[in-house]
Amino acid sequence: MNMERLFHNILKPTLGCTEPVAIALAVSAAGQATAGWYPDGEPLPLVGIPVSAVESVTLRVNKNVFKNCFSIYIPNTQGHKGIQMAAALGIFCDPRRQLEVFSDITPEHTRQAQALIQSGVVRVEVVSAPYTDLFIEADVVIVSDAGPVRGSCRIQDQHTKFSLIRRNEQELFRLEGLSESPEEPDDDQKELMKMDIADLLTLVSHLPAPVHDLIHKTIDMNRKASDVGLLEPMGLGTGYYESVEKGDLITYLASVAAAGSDARMSGYTVEVMSSAGSGNQGIIATMPIVAYAERAGLDEDTMIRAVALSHLVTMYITLYVGYLSALCGVAIKAGIGAACGVAYAMGGRGEEIGRAVKIMAATLSGMVCDGAKPGCALKVGSSADMAVRAASLAIKKMEVSDDNGIVAKTAEETIRNLAELSHSMDVVDQKIIQIMNEKIRR
Repeated sequence: MNMERLFHNILKPTLGCTEPVAIALAVSAAGQATAGWYPDGEPLPLVGIPVSAVESVTLRVNKNVFKNCFSIYIPNTQGHKGIQMAAALGIFCDPRRQLEVFSDITPEHTRQAQALIQSGVVRVEVVSAPYTDLFIEADVVIVSDAGPVRGSCRIQDQHTKFSLIRRNEQELFRLEGLSESPEEPDDDQKELMKMDIADLLTLVSHLPAPVHDLIHKTIDMNRKASDVGLLEPMGLGTGYYESVEKGDLITYLASVAAAGSDARMSGYTVEVMSSAGSGNQGIIATMPIVAYAERAGLDEDTMIRAVALSHLVTMYITLYVGYLSALCGVAIKAGIGAACGVAYAMGGRGEEIGRAVKIMAATLSGMVCDGAKPGCALKVGSSADMAVRAASLAIKKMEVSDDNGIVAKTAEETIRNLAELSHSMDVVDQKIIQIMNEKIRR
């Protein structure tokens, strides 16, 4: 296993919620493909595409992507939100910026995106893509002096994973081995899936220097987001209102995590380090552990290793559950990761961390994902609260036996049961989409 490569795949900086970001990324790549651009190809040839030249922007996404773009604010847009806005803004983005495509958006870009939407050229369709949890396909038609040119881009499996790019019928880029079947994990991920909690603990005890530096950067980035959300009530103000109550340690740790989610879900221009494809997962897998370590006066090395373990567990669960899921990733992926990290920071190791996993599964396994929104901060706060409680109970040797619902004999079996539960909940996702479409019609 290449540890540095693995952690760089887990941890990626992002500005804004990752699903609207991925939509803008797909549209931007499709727009640039009309002039022949593809990943690792020539420098971007199109700059300042005029609104009048855009004949159509057609977006096809699966239900997981749709529900995470329904009501989330977009950075640098002065309070705009939604899937159509994300798609329209993609015309003005640079696809080389990956999850930071919204970094260069200006008020003029927002006005032009509004004009595109109002002219009716932006169309969105929810499609079935049963072979992947994340599917985005964008077609952009640009009219030039030589006539209309169509650029197409498909992103699937992961938020920055270009799989197919075309200019008219010409393939500019095709991912090697592309097929309409479930994604095969890469070599590092396959090795990770074979491991158990004891193996993960061995990994974090031998962190290479570049990974140590990346975790340090992750802490710095996500701390800034939390600090912003603690200064004033942003989004729902979940973290801010809880922090001003001067509560106990658990309340404090939950408020620190919720504040980071408040800031980013409000559309505030603050970057975070995402974990396994989610910015909120990045925050909860980092900040409760950091806040605990600082309150407890732990040395930096222990804090770094605890945070690294949290993100490893988050990715480990993601490989079984999926990047986007019917169950809330903040709770059953990064929340469990946070519980493991806090337990490690409290001095726990294999047995205690295994107990923490099972306690979390016994408590939060029913939390569904009903899309990205400011209310996600409530789930972040609740999951962080439970992560600290689970860690504390695990240290005290509380054990959830395997006759409790989906909880199994081991932490690893319990995680696989969570995955089975999530994969069986397609009808729940369909109902959530139906409710959202009713809101649109009203």
